[in-house]
Order: sequence, then structure tokens, then C-alpha cells
Amino acid sequence: MSDAQIPTTTLGRQFRRPSRSARAAGDVRESHGGRRLATGITIASAFIIIGHFAHAVTLAPLFPPGPGPWAAWLALAGVVGIGVVSRLVSRNTPLPDVLYVVLLVALIAPVWLDVTSSMGLLHLGVTPTAAAAAGAVLMPVAAIRGTRIPMLVASMIGAVIAGSALLQAATAGQYTITGLAVAATTVLPMAVAVIAIGGFRRLIRRELDLSLVQSTVATPRTAVGMRASEELAQLDFDAESLLDDVGSGRIAIPLPAEAAERAGDLAARLRVRLIEGRNDTWLRHAVTESAYLSNRVTVDDPGGLAGVLSPDQRDGLLLALWFLVGEQSKGTAELAAHVTCREPDAASDPRSPDVHLSIDVSGVVQRRVDPATWDALGTVGTHDVVAGPDSFRIDIDCRVDPNVSAGVTAVRGAARQRGI
Repeated sequence: MSDAQIPTTTLGRQFRRPSRSARAAGDVRESHGGRRLATGITIASAFIIIGHFAHAVTLAPLFPPGPGPWAAWLALAGVVGIGVVSRLVSRNTPLPDVLYVVLLVALIAPVWLDVTSSMGLLHLGVTPTAAAAAGAVLMPVAAIRGTRIPMLVASMIGAVIAGSALLQAATAGQYTITGLAVAATTVLPMAVAVIAIGGFRRLIRRELDLSLVQSTVATPRTAVGMRASEELAQLDFDAESLLDDVGSGRIAIPLPAEAAERAGDLAARLRVRLIEGRNDTWLRHAVTESAYLSNRVTVDDPGGLAGVLSPDQRDGLLLALWFLVGEQSKGTAELAAHVTCREPDAASDPRSPDVHLSIDVSGVVQRRVDPATWDALGTVGTHDVVAGPDSFRIDIDCRVDPNVSAGVTAVRGAARQRGI
């Protein structure tokens, strides 16, 4: 199974995004959000290139007789043509490595032609234009293939332009600042594009992760999650294949040692998965299957009491956990939350809540919590906050829908029988 790997969780396990949800997240991020992002950056890049071209037109009369800046611009047009053809060829797939390398190497030609043609003319105000526009050509490439290499190449082009300006400082005088400014215009748009691309991708990853995990709020009380369902499907396929081999005579009876060991392994894995599923509620699945919550949130719910919450209460609790620990930690302490679900002390009292939740949050103080957190918790139940110096605890008394009161009673009885 080709699952994406995420850092180790607080429970010592490794987060494995189920392949089905990983494919869905990748399709949305790359096919929809990625294309729109690339389109917007391409338009911005076109405006920057047009600006540099207009600058080249104004500087052309200052060049000595010869090709002037146009040889470099023709070379740059060829590079852009290569990029357009490459994108058309690989329209529905990432830009192939060969075309990617060819595109980057081809930028050497316009940069070299432009810098050499403008060398020694900075005292007249003549600066490279096609070389500066080459940095803008890399902006849509960064949106398609990644930001590190395009940013490095743009920085190298900017360094070349800045170096040529400094070499002419003795004769250029105040125009040296103009040359350095042109070098900056090569790097700064790319830097802005890199920041925008990084922020956009982080936002898409977070929103997709939340959307995928929110599917757990509508599951039955002890249903398996996405990861477990894929494991069960694989176990079912393996067992069916083994039985088919036995039934068709491809494997003789009694089973050979290798086939018997395989059957025993399938039975053990299936038994473990079914036993774990008895107390695995939507909350445990939501935390386990989230790349952002899995390494920050732990759940203590041996009785499966979180399963009796209504969909609105589940959604509110999930959003509250997201607001509490979903952001990046800005201090030295790591954000973490421990959720405990237990039966109220006065469970026999008809006025007592059906479920008592406790969320211990560390790594952040109460005043820095997003106000939307308290609105989300309001849909779960009445809550009180016990504040500490660098942590706090949220106690929530939950009442469930009268239609599931019998389920609450059953859960409590099962918990008592197991000594929980």
C-alpha cells in the first residue's frame, strides 16, 4: 500500500495517510488548487516580463550599433517557447525531469547575451533586461515543480546582474544603484511567489486534512476508520485469494507449512482489527487519521463514550481540537492536548450530564486561543476552564439526544463490566 509517511505520533506509532484519502488530497491540491495557483502566477510573470521588455525598448537607442538587447530577448523567447511546449506535452502530468533540466539550462543563453551586451554601458543607464525577465520566467515553474531550485536559479541570475553592476561601479557612479535595483527585481518577485506558493499549499493541506477527517463525525459509534477499512479490505482480498487457491486445488489439503502460516497470519490480523474496533470511536479515528492532530492529540476513552455524541457535538469537538493544536507552535513548548472521556461521578442523578469530557492543553495559554474555539465547544456542552501558567484544562459536560440515551446506558454498563 503506497501510503504517505508522516512523522511519528505521540503514541509512538507512525501516521500513515490512507492511500484513498492521500490520492483524494493529491488530486484536489494538484489538479484544482495547483492549476489555479500556476495560472495566477503565470499571469503575474507575464506582466513582469512585459515591464522588462518595455524597459528594453526605452534602452535600445543607447546601445552601440549591433543586435543590442534583442539577441537576448530572442533567446528568452525561445526559452519561453520551450516552457510552453513542455507544459502542453505534459498537460496532465508533472513537468518531466528532462524538460525541466533543459528549461533551466536554456536560461543561460539569454542571461549571458544580455549581460555581455550591456557590459560597460551602465554609465549611460543601460542595464540587463532580458536577464532580469528570466527570473520571472521561473515563477510559473516554481508553482509546477517546486520552489527550491527555481529560487536558487533566480538568485544566481540576480547575483550575476549585481556582479556586473559592481564591476562597472568605477565608471557608472550613481547608476550602480540602478544596476543593483535591476538585480533585486530578478529575485524579489520570485521570493514573493515562493512565499505565496508555500502559504497556499499549507492552507490547502490543512483544509483538505480537516475535510477528510470530518467524515468521521457521521460514522456509527464503533465503526472502523479509513485506515482500518482499507486494511480490512486488503485482509478480505488476501483471505479470498487463499480460499480460492484451496478451492481450485492450486493449494493441496492439508495446507503446506507456508500456506498454513499465511492463513494463521491473516486470522490473527483480522482478529486484532475486530477487537480493536470495539472501542475505536470516531474521535480516535479522527485523531489517528489527521496529519495535524495525530502527533499532538492523545485520546483516553476506553469505554467508547465519545461515540454517543451527536454529529453536531462531534463536529464541534473536532473543530475545537483543530483550533487548539492545529496551528504551528510559536514558543519553545510543543502544542499538545489530551482528551479524556469518562462517566460523570453522579451518573445515577437524572440531572447529571451523560458524558464528561476533559481536554488538557499544554504549550499555549488560554488568552492566545482562537475565540472560535469557545463557539465550537458551545455546541458540545457546557464547559469550564481551569487555567495554568502555560497550560489549561477544559471540562465539558455533554448531554446527548434523548433518542440515544439507551446507547449511553449500554456503554456505561459495558464499561462497568470491563472494570473501566
